[in-house]
Amino acid sequence: MSLSRIFLLLSLALTVAALVLAYMMGQPAPAGAEPLPNGHEREILALYFAQSLDDLAFITGDAGAALREYLMQVQAYDMYFPFAFAGLAACLFTALGLRGVHLAWVGTLTALFVIGADLAENEVANRILADLEAGADPTERLDALNSHSWIKWWAIAGYMVWMSLVLFLEKRRMLALFPVLGAVPIVIGWLTQPDGSVMAMTYPLLVVAMLSFPVIAIVYLRAGK
Repeated sequence: MSLSRIFLLLSLALTVAALVLAYMMGQPAPAGAEPLPNGHEREILALYFAQSLDDLAFITGDAGAALREYLMQVQAYDMYFPFAFAGLAACLFTALGLRGVHLAWVGTLTALFVIGADLAENEVANRILADLEAGADPTERLDALNSHSWIKWWAIAGYMVWMSLVLFLEKRRMLALFPVLGAVPIVIGWLTQPDGSVMAMTYPLLVVAMLSFPVIAIVYLRAGK
């Protein structure tokens, strides 16, 4: 079995891991005493994109204790999630690179960068949750969290667009239509921040883009080599 096929199979295995982790992270949150700020529909995104202490009201104090505990559990799973979702992208790009698609190596490096950026984001988010649990003010950490979050999201948009470019140049133009969709909610989220409602409406495009990666892996597995 060629090294390229091994990486393609590894990308499929990491897809399964990503789906399992996404399911565990997507369990319903307990009802909160405060509404989520800025139109966000997901608690984790409301945390990551909080810009002031007021934006953290939904997880502050005794009233926010249940949601804080929920987010701590989500964060525990999220420490592994980047290795799954960005790891599968890195493996797919690597498989294409081993098949002589030299531009794919840029995608490998970008996907690996996403892993580091996501872990940095998680580290700051965990400290904010710990501050809130201790009754401390985490305001000084919010700029760092916001920066790490957007660095991660822009890197994800980057490797999504890059995959579409690679596939277009490989003359797999139907497949090339799907990864680039993942950049749409990220660009929209940046342009409409701090309002998270528009990004929430377009978020399914990111899911479609991510799920296109295992489809691409299967296409290349069927192509042989």
